[in-house]
Amino acid sequence: MSSNKKTLFSKSWILLLAIVMLATCTGGCGNADKPSEKSNVENATSATTIATTAVETTMEDSKINYEDFLSVKMGSSLADVESILGKGIEQSSSEVSGLKTVIYQWNGTGFSNMNVTIQNDEVMGKAQVGLNDGNENVTLDMYNQVKEGMSFDEATAILGEGQLMSQAKILNMETLIYAWINSDGSNLSCTFTGNKLQMKTQTNLK
Repeated sequence: MSSNKKTLFSKSWILLLAIVMLATCTGGCGNADKPSEKSNVENATSATTIATTAVETTMEDSKINYEDFLSVKMGSSLADVESILGKGIEQSSSEVSGLKTVIYQWNGTGFSNMNVTIQNDEVMGKAQVGLNDGNENVTLDMYNQVKEGMSFDEATAILGEGQLMSQAKILNMETLIYAWINSDGSNLSCTFTGNKLQMKTQTNLK
């Protein structure tokens, strides 16, 4: 990947991270007056955050790939995750209102990586960067055709399959962020909450 494309991709990923955190809070903050639910929202924000240093540094290679990322399911245990990915690196841990949350990271090739957030031995969130090379063919016209409130199936009928960047589940509400990344680094992303398009953003589409 050229230095210009790396810069574009890095900036795009930082933007995606911001969208993840905003969408997670928007999807779950409606009942923030209840302490346990507020804790879940705060922890889910952490669940979808990958260390930004991953964008700037090169990590050791491993066998982790995009298919492994998709294989990790919400609600599964740490043992289930390790049976797929092997043992991860603990990045952070916290305990709020009796809920223990630990974020583990697994490195892929180059700067690619994924993380999984475990709360009381259940997966409540996961996120990845760089595990699936951008090779889409999305345009600004396609972006403009996608409207808020569309279902996932309606959006992907226009845009194609895309790649899952993050998934988080707060109580019974699930938030998914998908991205479509062209080979030149231009991209778009869509945030789905409750199977409805809540937010979209694009960078350098033509």
